[in-house]
Amino acid sequence: MSSAVVRVVAQFSVKPECVDEFVALARELLVKPTQSEPGCIEYELCQDLTDRARFAMVEAWASEAALAEHLAQPSLHAGLAKLAPMAAGTPSVLRLRPV
Repeated sequence: MSSAVVRVVAQFSVKPECVDEFVALARELLVKPTQSEPGCIEYELCQDLTDRARFAMVEAWASEAALAEHLAQPSLHAGLAKLAPMAAGTPSVLRLRPV
């Protein structure tokens, strides 16, 4: 695996009636714990300016290995499982490298 910075943009929607609960839980279960993980440069939940039910998780990781470690965390899987019932559709995920 390369040691170059990896950026991730995960775009997704939640059910309109779940927006406030989703934001609170995502901050608690995903954002706060992930920001302290080794190799995490940025991990931010962003809300669409025109559709409050659309979000993006914007991430930057020090390396592919750091991202792989994050993706293997049991706490990540547990948090995603709690948030899954609020989802509206399938997320799209881009893994990017600066060029």
